[in-house]
Amino acid sequence: MAGIGFRLQKLLASGSFTDLIRAYFYSSIIATGPLLVVIVSLAIIRATIQGSLETADSNLFQSLIIYIFAFSLIGVGPVMYIVTRYIADRYYLKQAYLFTPTFLFVLQVVFIFQTIVAILFLLRLDLPFGTKWLVYILYLFINGIWIAMLFLSASRDYLWIVFAFAFGAVFGCAAAIHMGRAHGLSGFLAGYTLGQGITFLTLTIRIFFEFGLSLSYDYGVLTYLKKYPYLVLVGVFYNLGIWIDKLIFWHSNLGETVAPGLKIYSNYDTPMFLAFITIVPSMAFFLIQMETSFVQHYHGYYQSVRERADLGTIRAKREAILDNLTEHFQRFVLFQGIISGLVIMFVYQIADAFHLNPYQMGVFRIGILGSFLQMGFLILLNILFYFDLQKDAFYVCLIYFILNTVLTLVTLRIGFSAYGFGYTGACLIAVVAAFLLLNRKLQALNYWTFMRQPILIPKFKFENEETVVLQEK
Repeated sequence: MAGIGFRLQKLLASGSFTDLIRAYFYSSIIATGPLLVVIVSLAIIRATIQGSLETADSNLFQSLIIYIFAFSLIGVGPVMYIVTRYIADRYYLKQAYLFTPTFLFVLQVVFIFQTIVAILFLLRLDLPFGTKWLVYILYLFINGIWIAMLFLSASRDYLWIVFAFAFGAVFGCAAAIHMGRAHGLSGFLAGYTLGQGITFLTLTIRIFFEFGLSLSYDYGVLTYLKKYPYLVLVGVFYNLGIWIDKLIFWHSNLGETVAPGLKIYSNYDTPMFLAFITIVPSMAFFLIQMETSFVQHYHGYYQSVRERADLGTIRAKREAILDNLTEHFQRFVLFQGIISGLVIMFVYQIADAFHLNPYQMGVFRIGILGSFLQMGFLILLNILFYFDLQKDAFYVCLIYFILNTVLTLVTLRIGFSAYGFGYTGACLIAVVAAFLLLNRKLQALNYWTFMRQPILIPKFKFENEETVVLQEK
């Protein structure tokens, strides 16, 4: 996303407050993608649903949307970082013409896999056939949006991306409200599906405009599965780690059955989703300020290595990276700390606005801290990727997943007063582990940079006792 970040950063050059707001608004939509859109859309539709649907159908609609986003992220996870690495390499090699063939191939693979997942899931639900079809189509649209955003990280036109999400959200809400009043649950679902379909179609068109229209497939990304297995594992365990606490609550004795085979726990889900919104400004900050600034120092260091600069210059470049990361991480802590503090300060007003009960308010407070820590973890994970520390990234994601699982199960046994501490504790330990691993590597960056390079091993051929012919591989 650094490419888009550099383009958004131009808005900040004017120094005007209006451009600052625009830059953060655009980057918030781009950085969070459909997650922010679904939360805002659900809030709007939920307010409308109350007078148009029975409570059972209202809960069913929201639950279906939540499940769709949860399993789409988990399902796309295994290919997410592999595809990102592949297209990044193609971009570096000036092979952007392979983006569209790769997009079409990955999209087909994901659709086939997720169709199997959807069939297995929908067979368990006692819903009308038409409703199941709408759920299936919406599920594919959301998966398509995740995949499209991987490729559009190299896009030159960020306004198109913003338009795709904004227009899709507005159209989806309007269509859901209009059709829902006439046709109930299926109408709300159909309208919302249309909105997400428009977003997916608009993003796909942008890919064709940006990288060319090609109906061929590129299978090169398959070679990366063997070349970078840790990227697959990172995608699996990071996304499972995000959702495992919710899945545990859904399938515990506390789970509320909204339909056969479909369970939620609103006292945990609602406050956690609201807590996620509090880190949206930090996602924007990372995109347009922290990552773009870091990338400049990152390229400066490796350029000095490639140009065979003297050791003093290389050491100075390494120190510049450390200083830059330290400064911007401190800014993130201060920036997000102020936001989280303000939200906690006005928690009662927020609770009234979103109709949170006293139980949900407690989870919301701890969820705000957990989201704060998760954003810190996400930043550190991205920096690990920049230095190609894939194994370390896998370790911290595995730790995150295991701890969120174990600690959530522990909090279930303790009782309601502990709910949310499992997720927050897992995020805290993951942040500490990621920081220690990254700091260790950065302190010895020069060593790792040179010692990880392939070494040319010469072959010796002894022709006689006095002559040795050196042959290169």
